[in-house]
Amino acid sequence: MTSTTPSAGDILAAADSLQGPQQTFTRDEVAYLMHLAYDAGRTATYVEDIAELHATWARHPIHRPTAEQRYRERMAEMDALGQARAAAEGRPYRPHPGGPVDWETGRVLAPGEQVTA
Repeated sequence: MTSTTPSAGDILAAADSLQGPQQTFTRDEVAYLMHLAYDAGRTATYVEDIAELHATWARHPIHRPTAEQRYRERMAEMDALGQARAAAEGRPYRPHPGGPVDWETGRVLAPGEQVTA
């Protein structure tokens, strides 16, 4: 056995050898035929599972959200929580624009501005 995945020619050759006049097989031939049978069964099971999955998706066309949609939903949720917290603390809500922030004051630093200790 030279490869772990048999080709179509290997399977046909094995089927021909089983139908021929030879009645006994070597240990290697039996091992190879068992490998072919196992691999064929595993492939058939995999294909059946994939077909069932696609059939389920076709019966129930629920569209899953994309990563971008999930990101937008999460950001909107965090924004709403920030607004609620700001309202509870009695302060205006200011979303963080991104970028570096002064650790002591919480002030957003301008591009290229360094934090002074």
